[in-house]
Amino acid sequence: MKIGFVSGQYRNLVSWSGSDDPSSSNYKQALSLSGFPEFFLLDGLKRVFRIGPWIGDHFSSVPQFVNNGTFTSEYISNENETYYTYYDNNPSIMSRVVVNQSTIHRYVADTSGSYWTLYWTFPSDQCDNYGQCGSNALCNTYTSTVPDCTCLTGFQPESEKDWKLRDTSGGCIRQVELNCTSDGFITINNAKLPDTTNGTVDTTIGLEECRNRCLMNCSCTGYANSNTLNGGSGCVTWVGDLIDLRQFTGGGQDFYYRVAGSEVPVTNTKKNRNAGIIVTCVVLGLLILASIVYLIHKKLRKNLENVAYMQRQRQISFESEWPLALVRDKAREEGLSTDGNDIILPVFHASVISAATNNFALANKLGEGGFGTVFKGELEGGQRIAVKRLAKFSTQGLGEFKNEVILIAKLQHVNLVRLLGCSIEGEERMLVYEYMENKSLDTIIFNKARSSQLNWHKRFEIIKGIARGVLYLHEDSRFRIIHRDLKTSNVLLDENMNPKISDFGIARIFGGDEKKSHTNRVVGTYGYMSPEYAMDGVFSVKFDVFSFGVLILEIISGKKNRGIFSVQPSLNLLSYAWTQWKDGKALELLDSSISSNSNNNLQIMRCIHVGLLCVQDRQEDRPHMSEVVLMLNSLNTSLPEPKQPVYFSVRDASDMESSSSCTVIDMTVTVIEPR
Repeated sequence: MKIGFVSGQYRNLVSWSGSDDPSSSNYKQALSLSGFPEFFLLDGLKRVFRIGPWIGDHFSSVPQFVNNGTFTSEYISNENETYYTYYDNNPSIMSRVVVNQSTIHRYVADTSGSYWTLYWTFPSDQCDNYGQCGSNALCNTYTSTVPDCTCLTGFQPESEKDWKLRDTSGGCIRQVELNCTSDGFITINNAKLPDTTNGTVDTTIGLEECRNRCLMNCSCTGYANSNTLNGGSGCVTWVGDLIDLRQFTGGGQDFYYRVAGSEVPVTNTKKNRNAGIIVTCVVLGLLILASIVYLIHKKLRKNLENVAYMQRQRQISFESEWPLALVRDKAREEGLSTDGNDIILPVFHASVISAATNNFALANKLGEGGFGTVFKGELEGGQRIAVKRLAKFSTQGLGEFKNEVILIAKLQHVNLVRLLGCSIEGEERMLVYEYMENKSLDTIIFNKARSSQLNWHKRFEIIKGIARGVLYLHEDSRFRIIHRDLKTSNVLLDENMNPKISDFGIARIFGGDEKKSHTNRVVGTYGYMSPEYAMDGVFSVKFDVFSFGVLILEIISGKKNRGIFSVQPSLNLLSYAWTQWKDGKALELLDSSISSNSNNNLQIMRCIHVGLLCVQDRQEDRPHMSEVVLMLNSLNTSLPEPKQPVYFSVRDASDMESSSSCTVIDMTVTVIEPR
């Protein structure tokens, strides 16, 4: 997409008319220069969806598509030309962008170009459709894949009847008209900026001057920074209706829209100063009264207090404060900065979840994890959910609960399980997830009665899907995240057997340039822990790479790493796989329920090869996940020879039970480190 003002050339990406018809269709990705320049997918003159304006390091509509180690994007605009470009940072990677009649895809491959894999797609959900909720309305998909449309504060549906029928195309109108002299602004965090066709840009001023300029212009309906880098700079203002506005769970930017003074929340008006004084006095009075009551109570109960009582009081105090300090505390703990307002997660009433699970009926129990029980349920609207219920009085589980809310609420990827919300009432702590029809991967591949449900093609797609999910955590999400508990029971399968990584209770955020860390608090699952972590407490992204290698070999063989093999009882899975590879009999590792043929043998051998590379003892020898993804999708490229996994070398069979087979239950292990 390039416009040359001197040459008069205008280049667009145009879709084919059909999969077998390369003639130009009406669909094209084009750059509009009206107002604040932005990209659209057009059907003739009709706007299908909007990628938005360039706001420093990404487009407004795609907060997840920021510059990363794989690609660098640039937007160039001067007196001669305006265009968007990107280039690959890794010379061994090729990429291409494809426009069709409904989506834009980016594919990647190695330099041989033998196999292209989907890297990024837009739109990602229905809220990306242009004007999905009409004008002056906000679209989000927090709790469902179905878009949720709400009028902006100070607005109401143009037609209540149409909105009740879920026809929101008419948008919203003001409840109180503007009068210019006493108007105010309301902030939307994590916003996709509305259509900037009618916008005006000034890159020389800051946000405060931008606000004053909008306030003095009676036609101005909103404003925002035009560049979000380095704390924000520049100014873009809107006139008229605000169209195609949405709110993300993370990313996006602050957008300020104009309303009549009477519609501004009371906390933002001058009259609230007096109310604030009154509230402060009341609170102080209550605190003094509470202190007196507490002292009397303490004196009366002094002889009854004990260590357990005090511990419970401290726990209640911590639990009551954590929702307000959630992001701030975690950010300080991880060395990251945040404003404390960047997580927007629905909170469910405990009674709603109880009704959805039939009061946590035993028939709805799906399983039991490291710190609670998981139940299936169905909300009133018919949406199926999975509920993780924290065991009461579990301080360890409470920490994992907090960690999971912080991390998973920020993550959006097709191969990560989606957190729909949480519940915090009294002593109850619950997490609500999307329901996975086929439960966890281990319930299929380690079950002889069900393992045939996954043929080789499906297993190969599951392996690649898990790899893409881990790559997102390591390189493409807002933070670098180490999962630390990748295993078959933490990989869930939807109705189409697509894998989704779950359970982020012991995951760790790496900030800035942090590459590895050391801990005395051993967490994870035996059989999936990397040698350097199990022995020395050192962990990095290569921890997850090791766990992923174990996963590959378990998916191929249908055997647990920590089991005992009737063929050679002294070997675990890693040692057995290495022995078969060295002896040229790697295909014998394949699960007996899978039929092998010449068409899939190359894929099977490639996966075994990659798995053995991932479980090498030295973390320096293991590939990064970006390399793993390319290895799995480029079957013709040569790979280095794997080294023997000495860490899991052969043990004396006398150390084990004499039986030829056994079952090992994987459980996440946490050792609490005293303060």
